[in-house]
Amino acid sequence: MLSIVLHYFHGRGFVLSRLCWCGLILSIVCYWQGVGAEENATGRGEDESVMSLTLEEAINLALEANRNLLISTSNLESQTLFLTSAQSEFELKLAPSVTGDASEDYKSIGSEISLDKKLKMGPRATLTPGIAISDAGDKYSGRTALSLEMPLLRDFGREVTLDSVRSSEFSVRTAERSLYFTRVNTVLDTVFGVYDIIKQRELVELYDSQVKRLNGHAETAKIKEKVGLATPIDIYRAEIRLKDAEDSLTQAREALSSSEDALKLILAMPLDTSIALTAPVEYNPINVNIDDAVEIAHNNRVELEGQRDQIREVERRSRVYKHRLLPQLNVVMNYEKYGTSDDFSESTRLDEDRWSINLVSTTDWARTAEKAAFRQSLLDIKTARLDLEARRDEITREVRRQLEALRKSRERIKIRTEKIKQAEGKLALAKIKFNYGMANNFDVIEAETELQQARVDLLSTEVEYIVGTYNLRAVLGTLIERGGYPVFNAS
Repeated sequence: MLSIVLHYFHGRGFVLSRLCWCGLILSIVCYWQGVGAEENATGRGEDESVMSLTLEEAINLALEANRNLLISTSNLESQTLFLTSAQSEFELKLAPSVTGDASEDYKSIGSEISLDKKLKMGPRATLTPGIAISDAGDKYSGRTALSLEMPLLRDFGREVTLDSVRSSEFSVRTAERSLYFTRVNTVLDTVFGVYDIIKQRELVELYDSQVKRLNGHAETAKIKEKVGLATPIDIYRAEIRLKDAEDSLTQAREALSSSEDALKLILAMPLDTSIALTAPVEYNPINVNIDDAVEIAHNNRVELEGQRDQIREVERRSRVYKHRLLPQLNVVMNYEKYGTSDDFSESTRLDEDRWSINLVSTTDWARTAEKAAFRQSLLDIKTARLDLEARRDEITREVRRQLEALRKSRERIKIRTEKIKQAEGKLALAKIKFNYGMANNFDVIEAETELQQARVDLLSTEVEYIVGTYNLRAVLGTLIERGGYPVFNAS
């Protein structure tokens, strides 16, 4: 119909300007796009089952439900139980027992209670009261025995006696630090996951709008080609760019779905749960002196605390191994009061006694294993000290690298902000030239593509900077507190 009208006016000698026709065509296309967008917006309903989370809420949820954290917590509880088991060696142990003896012409039965206590200096004392009865003459026998075993050389002293307890305490502290590391990593993973989803959603919206604009260019080129105002190459150019934009949109949607699933795993949520995330996208520039940042990291990083604790532990173990080079020599003292009678009350008087003192030694003369263990402990001390120095240097490098990364991100943000302004100016100029017939749609499409890419680059850099600030706090050891593990505060 449009072709007939044009032919009619052209035949009548009425030649309309290209500018008017371009304006009419663009108005029709914009109207069609506006109607389609309105229909899409109207048809999109709100899903009441969507879980809305802020960044801080997502982090606190992760700190409560993350499976890796639960595993680390279980490991800490396990090490605590090992410590309780090691400490139980020095508890007062009460062990009742019953004995029986039967033969052709003799039968007896007895009962006793053993009270055993090991002291932290090494001695072990045992008190054993008991009573027995036999059917041979119906005799009763009672006794109370006291035994004391005291090490004189090896195994004497709190340091060597409490070796298993101190080792378990070190394991508990290591598990606590491991739990803290897991919490820090969980916070970082959650922050990255949230901002990655926000970035991908923004990319989906940007590519979706680009698809709509390029679709409008393609439709406009087709209409203009019918009236001789465009060539087939204009249509191909618009459709090729349209397909590129549709491919980018598909990839962005796939990346968004993958990012959402990754975050749900961190939060230990069902994968079919719909989530809506909000997080601040404004960034605050960080200005900190490198030397001050390094000092903060050296004072707060748990790794350095762990390395120093490791040095103290291997030094303690070395002293234990050195002590075990001594020969084994124990003095064992036994004292017993007993009584035997046909009358039960008489047997409980315990009017007889006996005692003994013995020196016991069961030491290997060469003690090759003990000497090798001691030499190995000296190497462990040297290695632990080198590890501390290397870890300090590594932390210094991490701080410098993270600050440099933030500085470069700020520079890229500034550059890409200026690039967006230039791309907007180029697009405005291309539209003006296109409206006046001084350029084809290639210039407009190219300018829109450059503007789109500049916005994508700026968004990626801003997200990179925001996530980098959290990485800096982790590098400085100030991301989350140690004691009590409070909920996370994003500020």
